[in-house]
Amino acid sequence: MSFSFGFSGDDIVAEDEEEVNRPSQRATALANLPALATARSHDVEELLATFPSKISYSFFDIESNRGKRLRLPRRELFDIRLQIMAEDGDDATAAAGLDDSDIRTNVYEGGFKSWECSFDLAKLLLDRGPRKDLDDLCRVDHVVELGCGTAIPSLVLFHYAMTEKLPLYFTLADYNASVLRLVTLPNLILTWASTLAAHDAPFSASDPNPLSGPEENGDLEITPELKKAFLSALSSQGLNLNLISGSWTPSAAFLSLIPTDPEMNILVLASETIYSPEALSSFAGALIGILQRVRMGKGMIAAKRMYFGVGGSVDAFKIECRERKAVAYEIDNHNIDLGEKSGVRRSLVEVQMY
Repeated sequence: MSFSFGFSGDDIVAEDEEEVNRPSQRATALANLPALATARSHDVEELLATFPSKISYSFFDIESNRGKRLRLPRRELFDIRLQIMAEDGDDATAAAGLDDSDIRTNVYEGGFKSWECSFDLAKLLLDRGPRKDLDDLCRVDHVVELGCGTAIPSLVLFHYAMTEKLPLYFTLADYNASVLRLVTLPNLILTWASTLAAHDAPFSASDPNPLSGPEENGDLEITPELKKAFLSALSSQGLNLNLISGSWTPSAAFLSLIPTDPEMNILVLASETIYSPEALSSFAGALIGILQRVRMGKGMIAAKRMYFGVGGSVDAFKIECRERKAVAYEIDNHNIDLGEKSGVRRSLVEVQMY
C-alpha cells in the first residue's frame, strides 16, 4: 500500500481508500506487503564516507509564540534527488522516495520530506529546551527521535547542545537507512556548521563558512577536514550520535540498539508516526518500551488528530497507550497554531508511564 499526504483537509489519502477500509481487503493488502527491514545501527564515519563533494542547503526559520526564533539549515530535496540519481539507482528504497507516494508501507516512510507536525514540535522545543523537557530539576541525558526523517525537532536540541556546550546522547531512528545517510546526518552537519563563525576551523579567511552569512541558500563543501572537524566537535563536547534504521517491530530487537540505563533521563520525540493502526501500534510498542527502561522518561508526539482514510488518530493512540499502562495527554500548545482554522487539526501529546 502507498499513501499520499495532503493538507487540504483529507490529510493522508490511501491510493484506494475504499478498498483499504474494508477489513478483509485491508488484511489481504497487509499480508502482501514486503517483509519488514531488520533494525540495525549505522556507523557515523561510514555514512560520512558516502557523502558527495558538496551539499546544497537552504535556511528555514522556527519561531515560537514566546518570541524565540531559530534559523536552521537543511539539505535541499533536489540535492537529495541528484545524489540518488548519480548513484545509478542502486538503492531501491531511496528511489522509492522520489515517486509521488509519500509513504510506501514497509518500503519508504516519507523521511525525505519535512512534515507539518514536526514544526509544531520544534516550536515547542524551542521554548522549552532540553533542561525543561522533563521538569525544571532534571536535565535530559538522552534524546531519541523515532521516525526522524529530516529530524527538524532534534535539530533544535542539537543546535542548543552545540551552542551551550551541553553533553547529550542522540538516537535518531528512521525506517530507511537511505534517509539517515542522505538527509538526517547531512542536516546534523549543516546545523553544526551553522554554529561556527566565518573563519572557525575547518574554515578560514580564504575559505569562509558559507552558513555564517545572510544568504538563504548555498552549498557546503564536504571536505575531509570538515568531516574530521565534525567528529572532533562531537567527541570534545560529549555528544553521541546513534543512528538506527529498520522496523520497530519486533520491539525487543529495536530496543536492544538504544542505550538506556535505569538512572537515565530520556526524551522521546516523534512526528506523524500514528497515521494508521499498524503504524500506531508499532510506534507505541517502541515508545513505551523505551520509557519502561529508564528512571524518568517522557514522549512528546506531534500528530494530526485524525488521519482520514488510513485509520490513525490521537484518540486511538491514547487508548493504545492506556492499554500498555501509559498515559497520553494533549498538552498546552503554547499558542502554537495547530490548524484549528484550516480543517486539519493537529495535536501535541505527551506520554509517560503510570
